[in-house]
Amino acid sequence: MNTKPKNYSSFDQIELDLEILKLEREIHVQKLKMGVKKTGQSLRPTNLLQDYIGKDNEGAAGFIEPIIQIVMQIVARSFKEKE
Repeated sequence: MNTKPKNYSSFDQIELDLEILKLEREIHVQKLKMGVKKTGQSLRPTNLLQDYIGKDNEGAAGFIEPIIQIVMQIVARSFKEKE
């Protein structure tokens, strides 16, 4: 990080630096959003089970999604019944 104070000779230079900082901030925000999205996707039940079963066991991967959908429906139904 640059700790040396910057000397400006015009408002245009200040405006340019402010615009650069604004764009850098937007880039960081987008990177953060992408990281959060990737984390959320990796924590999905199907991905967690696939990681648990292993990538080499492709035969088991085909039935994971339907089983999770059934379990999620049962859980959702049980919550609706409690209301």
